[in-house]
Amino acid sequence: MKRIYVITALVILGLLWSCSQEAKTEETTLETNPTGIMAEELTGSIVLETNPHPLAGKTLNFDIEMMKITKSGSWTVEDTVEAGDDIEVHYTGTLENGEKFDSSLDRGETLPFTVGAGGMIAWFDSGVVGMKLWDKKTLVLPPEEAYGLSRPETVPKKDLASFVNAGIKLEVWEKLPTQFGELEIIEVIEE
Repeated sequence: MKRIYVITALVILGLLWSCSQEAKTEETTLETNPTGIMAEELTGSIVLETNPHPLAGKTLNFDIEMMKITKSGSWTVEDTVEAGDDIEVHYTGTLENGEKFDSSLDRGETLPFTVGAGGMIAWFDSGVVGMKLWDKKTLVLPPEEAYGLSRPETVPKKDLASFVNAGIKLEVWEKLPTQFGELEIIEVIEE
């Protein structure tokens, strides 16, 4: 009989402990999830722009003028650009429709860089090789060689519960901060 009381007492204590743990879990969930929305409650999908660069998906035209060539290692000015040379160019960047998006001329200063060092868009970098002092050239960079393609991606809303719980609304034009930059919501699909 004494054994039955001990077992019953242990079962009751176990139930009480279990209930207190559930209450603690609920408190923790509410503290870390101020909206109280759980991932399972979110239905539908979101279409995100996964390349946030404003020039992504666009063909870029660069009109370049070679202003200075300093040969690597010798510090003498020569006339033909090679990998490793330090150069300075003036450039004007336009879109296919002719709209200007950037220009060193507008700033009144040249763009200095080391050819082949990786500081420039690769196509731009390789496009100046072989140029001579005062040469002018137009480089046309397709999107995949410039800032990448614009690729929308559809994501289930439930996968974005952490953003909702941080107070971010899943609405068109809202930006989601990530380690890869801000991803913009371009469409909301309700189910």
